[in-house]
Amino acid sequence: MKRVLLSVFMVMALPVMASHIVGGEFELLHLSGTRYRLNLILYFDLNDGNPGAKDQFADASIFSKSDNQLIATQRLFLSSESQISYTQPSCSKGEIRTNKLIYSAELTLDPTAYSDPQGYYISWQRCCRNYQIKNIFSEVPGVGSISAGQTFYLEFPAVVKNGKPFIDSTPKLFPPLNDYACKGKPYYVDFAGTDDDGDSLVYSMVTPLNTKTSIALPAAAPRPYPEVTWRPGFSLSSITNGKPDLRISKDGLLTGTPGTIGLFVFAVKVEEYRDKVKIGESRRDFQMLVVDCPVAVPPQITGKKLAETDFTYDNTMTLRFGNTVKNEDRCIEVRVADDDSKSSSDGFQENVTIRVVGLNFKSKNLDSILPSIKTTVLKNGSTTDFRICFPQCPFVKGPYQIGIIAFDDACSLPLTDTLKVTVDTEPPFNTDPYFKTPTANITSVLKEGDQASWPVEIVDDQGDEITVARFLPSNAGMVFSISEQKKGLVKGTLSWDAYCDIYDFTKRTDFLVTIQADDNDVCKFNQPVKRIFNLGVLLPPSDTPVIFTDLVKTRTRIINLEKRVNEKLNFNVYATELTDQNTMNLKLTNLTSFSPYGIKFTDVSGKKEVSSKFNWDLLCPAVDPAKKSNFTFQFIASDNTNKCKFNKADTVDVNVKVLPPINNKPVLTIASLNNLVIKNSSLDVTLGQSIELTLAGTDTDVNPTKDNLQLALTQATGKVEPNGYDFAAATGQGKVNSVFRWTPDCSIFKDGIYSNSYLFKFKLSDDHCYTAKADSTLITINIKDIDNSGREFAPGNVITPNGDGCNDFFAVEGFEDGKCESKIYKGLDIDAQVSLPLDNCTGQFQGVSIYNRWGGEVFKSTDRKFRWYALNEAAGVYYYTLKFSDKEFKGTISVRN
Repeated sequence: MKRVLLSVFMVMALPVMASHIVGGEFELLHLSGTRYRLNLILYFDLNDGNPGAKDQFADASIFSKSDNQLIATQRLFLSSESQISYTQPSCSKGEIRTNKLIYSAELTLDPTAYSDPQGYYISWQRCCRNYQIKNIFSEVPGVGSISAGQTFYLEFPAVVKNGKPFIDSTPKLFPPLNDYACKGKPYYVDFAGTDDDGDSLVYSMVTPLNTKTSIALPAAAPRPYPEVTWRPGFSLSSITNGKPDLRISKDGLLTGTPGTIGLFVFAVKVEEYRDKVKIGESRRDFQMLVVDCPVAVPPQITGKKLAETDFTYDNTMTLRFGNTVKNEDRCIEVRVADDDSKSSSDGFQENVTIRVVGLNFKSKNLDSILPSIKTTVLKNGSTTDFRICFPQCPFVKGPYQIGIIAFDDACSLPLTDTLKVTVDTEPPFNTDPYFKTPTANITSVLKEGDQASWPVEIVDDQGDEITVARFLPSNAGMVFSISEQKKGLVKGTLSWDAYCDIYDFTKRTDFLVTIQADDNDVCKFNQPVKRIFNLGVLLPPSDTPVIFTDLVKTRTRIINLEKRVNEKLNFNVYATELTDQNTMNLKLTNLTSFSPYGIKFTDVSGKKEVSSKFNWDLLCPAVDPAKKSNFTFQFIASDNTNKCKFNKADTVDVNVKVLPPINNKPVLTIASLNNLVIKNSSLDVTLGQSIELTLAGTDTDVNPTKDNLQLALTQATGKVEPNGYDFAAATGQGKVNSVFRWTPDCSIFKDGIYSNSYLFKFKLSDDHCYTAKADSTLITINIKDIDNSGREFAPGNVITPNGDGCNDFFAVEGFEDGKCESKIYKGLDIDAQVSLPLDNCTGQFQGVSIYNRWGGEVFKSTDRKFRWYALNEAAGVYYYTLKFSDKEFKGTISVRN
């Protein structure tokens, strides 16, 4: 039972590969602030799709367009599911059943993360498309097959532009219809979308995108994405083998006359423009079913003028109405007929509807010319007449064209017939108002402090009410006042007080004033009449300050310098004004932002000439070139205390590139204190020797102070871990010393190996800011045990303890008296007695025992330098045993008195 449940869970968890994708697209909609809603719309085939392929979520990937780097992954959950309807539900026989699945989530687009000017793109890959598609290879994935999935794709712009929020919602495409197309018959559908921001949308046909692999859910990957593979005879220009083939207008109207039956896939690209600049791109994939349809004929629409008897206009019609024609006479009649109403296959009836569209203009009020009842049921070949009346005021000034269209109820899409009507309606008579005073546009320049006024009189000879609009610059001292206003007449005055101490003329001295009049004619076709006043003010002269520094001999506006950390930068900034007695201000812009770096400058004010000193000690840690290496100091000298408040100013920019400080590398040396020879960083030592090494570190840096040094032992390794050595880490300023001491013992040998090598690494580091350096030295210490293999052991075997100072005792080591050097006993030199094997880690002297001939112990010692004087012992032969930890030596001694 457990295994059964596990299998069920595994099936539920894994994505299903199946023929189910009809098409779909992404939407990214702005909510508020930095919050957006991301929608993935997937169209699911209910007829051929596997229900198990319906995902509960989708993981969309967001990439930057500039470098294809993954920015984020957003999980979208299935939020709604609905079935797409037919244009004419009565035509449906179940050939197509499509569900619209929406996966959705809210997300935050942080301006710090989404500011790349090149923008971003979102993608999600899913396999597979319908296996029944005729125009592309879409086969069951497997060895040798060509499969087809869909990459859902959307581009969107950065959320900031020029430092300000850039709000954009991508287009919302028109819900696709579930209609099929008829072979050899025109097909059309409005594929256009809407844009919440009013951006322009441009449509084009493109080859659908495939997935990078044929698995159900390919791993997230950046573009480029492969295109699907067209079958022979099909291409982007021949999607259905139609004449004409499937195409889309720039406004989103999809049209075509399919030439082959079957299921066809296509894709539409929607480019989003704002201010003539492309900011985004959407793609929608979809599919079209083409079938053989019953024969049907389109309706017929004809027209006639009211005064005529017969409906003789069957294609085009031209009308002209004078401005005296009454409303009820400004009409035509149209008649609709349809031969399908005579057919038994259609039940001897046909539903026909009329609509109207503008052909050379657009108007929201165009439907007002149609009658309230626009639909009729034609039976047994009958006809129906409709009256269409045109308004007194034409929709546009001059002739306009409309199309009156008759639609029937043919499957799958209505068939149509159009009567094109050109209408020229003369609007009601009207004369424009005019300016009696002034008779022409005015140009005038005043000196600062002057006043002026200009009378204005506007007349309408028909006595119409006159509406006056004035367009005046704000806060410039200009006023237009009306003194008299009645039907057909307006009188007023434009006045100007050009006082620069009251009004701000620092940004502009030329102004355009417009007085506009309109007489409210019925159709509002006439443009308002205008008088334009080109006015200017001549301001008094004012001197401009001059700013310079003592960094360079020749005055320049931009100075480029390089400085290193721990250096100083000091210079003077001057400002002069030759003639004015106004107060100048000399300042460093954004001074407070530089204070954390230790920069000092005082803003000053004065007349004629002012100066201030710039001081900067580039000390660490305040100045870190890794965080900020380029500084721009802009100094401004300004004079805004003149009468007209002109901000006369001059600037100089000092650009400083900060470089890391110069640092000399510290030097570490090593030497022996006890005459041991170090050769090629190696020291050879025999066990028992003491090791004393002196380590000395020096550093030549003195700016700004001597560097602090730290000397440490950073590595001590060997086959047997070294121990028992002594070394103390040391610190100092400019120099540092320490001593390494070690007298190794037998504990350094293991496993019967009596030689070993040790590596010691010492490191000397300075603390120079940002460019700290170090030196190190390695020394290898090779230690071997004492070698006693070459010494022949043959002690003397005769002693004469008679007190003559020669050969008075038995000993094997430590002879100091050389009086008996030439004396021979049994052919042996006395020196041969000094031959006891040396102690090492394999054998150490443990003691000596001397026995008489009866086995009695007469002497015992553990001292290598023992002395046996045989005092009170009888002459004769004695036996000795010299015992080492790993062996014994035995022999005889003759005592002679």
